[in-house]
Amino acid sequence: MAQYPIPQFIESEGKIISFLTFRQFFILIGAGAICLISYYLLPFYLFVLISIIVGLLAAMIAFLKIDNVSVMTLLLNYIMFTGKSKNYVWKKKESPYPYKFKENPVAADEALKGNTLKDAKQIVEFRKRKDTAEVER
Repeated sequence: MAQYPIPQFIESEGKIISFLTFRQFFILIGAGAICLISYYLLPFYLFVLISIIVGLLAAMIAFLKIDNVSVMTLLLNYIMFTGKSKNYVWKKKESPYPYKFKENPVAADEALKGNTLKDAKQIVEFRKRKDTAEVER
């Protein structure tokens, strides 16, 4: 049986021109092409302004990584997130020891004896009178 070498660094992109990868090289070439076209089509002050903006954006996209994720991936994820509808789901967390309230049967009977429909009606009327008296003041 013949043994074949196993590639060690699969995640890293290959370098084609000194320290540039294929993707970085073509991003910078694209930015250079935009700057060249703007040089011939626009007045000089607009060319300088656009060239600075395009150059900075191209350098950010080509070289900058945030949490080992490229800026282009972050921008695409941001656009996808803002464009999609959101579905918020709330799940009630179950407690490992749920509380169980035990009613005192004696206290429950006493509470029922004192509360009658007449008592409730008097309480509501008293509150209405109290509220109207405060409003008149």
